Amino acid sequence: MYSTSVNYYIPRQTVVLYSGTSPRRYQTVYAKTLKIHKGIDNQLQFQFLNQEQKPVNITGKTISCTLMNYNGTEILLEKALTPLLPLTGLATLSITMNETLMFDAALSYYSLTIPSGSFDYPVFVDDNAGGRGKIDIVNSVYPKYIKSTQLNIPDHAVPEPSAPITYYTESYPSSDTANQTFQIQLINYAGTIEIQGSVSGSDTEWYSIHDDSDVYTGFSATEYININGYHKYLRVQFISTGGSIGKVLIR
Repeated sequence: MYSTSVNYYIPRQTVVLYSGTSPRRYQTVYAKTLKIHKGIDNQLQFQFLNQEQKPVNITGKTISCTLMNYNGTEILLEKALTPLLPLTGLATLSITMNETLMFDAALSYYSLTIPSGSFDYPVFVDDNAGGRGKIDIVNSVYPKYIKSTQLNIPDHAVPEPSAPITYYTESYPSSDTANQTFQIQLINYAGTIEIQGSVSGSDTEWYSIHDDSDVYTGFSATEYININGYHKYLRVQFISTGGSIGKVLIR
C-alpha cells in the first residue's frame, strides 16, 4: 500500500511599495511566476510591503490588477483585489472559472496599481523595480476546452402533417470518445428525433443508440442529448411532420 501526498495552499506573492521616508532600498530580488489554472476558480494573494520590509496598511484603497498577453498588446482582464487583512497589507485576486475560459493557455503578464491621493502608482512585483510580473495560464486541472462541431443537414423537402419526411445530419467520426453531447436547436419542430451509430458509416449499417419516445408537436427550444459508449460514427435522424432544425452541434 502506498500513499500520495498533496498540498492545498493559496499562492502568495510579496510586492513592494516605494513609500515613506526610509533610507533603505528594499526591493524584490526574485519573483516567482504565478499560475492561473483554466476551468476552475483561482485565488492569488499579494502581500504589500514598504522599503523597511514592513506591511503597508491598504485599508480603503482599491488596488487594481491587470492581466495582459505576452506581447503586452492586449488586456485579458482588469479586476480589483479583495482586501483580506488590509491592516497587514494582504489582499486576494479571485478569478472565477468562467473568467479563465476567456484566456488562451499561454505565458502572460500582470501588473498592480495602487491609488495615492489623486494618482495611481505602480506596485513593484519583479526584480530591479519591475512593474510587470509573469503569470502562466495553463490547462492543468481540466483538459483543453474543445469547441463543438456543427453537423450539416442536407437539403430536404418541407415536412407537412400529411406527408412526414425523414432526413439525417451528416455522419460524425467520434474518435473513440466514450461520451458525446448533441445540442439540437428546434424551431417549431414536430416529429421525432433519434441518435444513430455505425461501425463503417455506410448507409445500410446504422443502428439506434438513443430513440427518444417523445413526439414533438410544434416545439421551439434547444435539446441536449448525451450519448455514452463507443460508436465509430454518429448521426441524427429526424422524422418530421413540421417545423425545422436550426443547427446541430456535437462535442
